[in-house]
Amino acid sequence: MANINKELNRILSTEVFQKIINNDIIRIRQLNAAISLLIKTGIPFDITFSPGTRRDAAAAELSIFVAPTTTITFLITFEGGGTVFGET
Repeated sequence: MANINKELNRILSTEVFQKIINNDIIRIRQLNAAISLLIKTGIPFDITFSPGTRRDAAAAELSIFVAPTTTITFLITFEGGGTVFGET
């Protein structure tokens, strides 16, 4: 468990995750970089994507599994406005 916490802290301090944490609008290549970091370190995650519509902005929801009872979930927006996952 200590190893995943160390790796998770390192990943969350990267520029791309800081943009996600600050709820900045990000580009797809930045999301791909975040996914690559998670895969390289072997941290389990799920991602759900919702394309934009006339009503809702394109967005993704990234869930990182820290422990069986601990999950960190981020709402990632690709453009301004509300999303199917909730308001930004």
